[in-house]
Amino acid sequence: MNNFDWKPLSLDPKSLAPAINMIHRGVQFISMVGKYYVENQADDSHTNMEWLSEHEVLAGNWANSPKGKFRFAMRPKDLRLIMFDEEMSEIDHYPLHGQVLSQILDWVKVRLHQLEVDGEQLKLDLHYDIPHHPTDDGAPFEYNDPELFAEMANHRANSDIILKAFAAQDKTASPVRTWPHHFDNGAYIPMVFDDQGNAIKSYSIGFAIHDEAIDEPYYYITTWSATGDNFYEKLTPLPFGEWLTTPFNGAILRASEFVNQPTPHDQARVLCGFLVAGIAASKKIIGV
Repeated sequence: MNNFDWKPLSLDPKSLAPAINMIHRGVQFISMVGKYYVENQADDSHTNMEWLSEHEVLAGNWANSPKGKFRFAMRPKDLRLIMFDEEMSEIDHYPLHGQVLSQILDWVKVRLHQLEVDGEQLKLDLHYDIPHHPTDDGAPFEYNDPELFAEMANHRANSDIILKAFAAQDKTASPVRTWPHHFDNGAYIPMVFDDQGNAIKSYSIGFAIHDEAIDEPYYYITTWSATGDNFYEKLTPLPFGEWLTTPFNGAILRASEFVNQPTPHDQARVLCGFLVAGIAASKKIIGV
């Protein structure tokens, strides 16, 4: 990972929570467009998003209209929803600052109607729980500290680059995607299959936002075994990060551990060191 790929990070990761929470709520509109206008998949992947580095956006899945394909996206650095056509040309955009949920929903519906899609089908009807937030009670979205949003966008860009590079090492890896529920960006890598081709052992890698377990963004590596024999005992210490057994079994690297490094190269080096060692150990845990 060279310095040109890695976007330098400088802010205390714990300070990013206000920006993260606003972005997380903003992308729920993208998720709901996926829910109502994209063919539903059993794994809920029709609601997920991908990072597009050229546009610096989290983009939802493609949907169809009489006027061609379209997709909605969120640009985190300026808290803006964007609608793209099938050529990835911007149809329209909507800054969320000062807007409430009902206003944003109305904007999305109008954009759908312009493409001759029945926007009245759309509801902000989440089929999963996310933490309660003042915007749920009518408070407007706030974009008061652009530096926080820009830093979080850099975290997203970095995670996309590095997770794609590591996931590509195993041909069975899923695409790296961002999920609207926990708002993590990651890949699932099945490694062992039964005679019917069903995965029975796997590991996952990803970048997560702060949650009840960790009070800042972090990277994780977890394993899964259908037979429950992925034991986290007598593990070799990692060069960076740490092993957890509660609230989940896995390895984590807190963002502060690499953000505090003196150069972009050192930041990327710490994260790569964590992933190299953690993935190798995780494969050993599941017997690969």
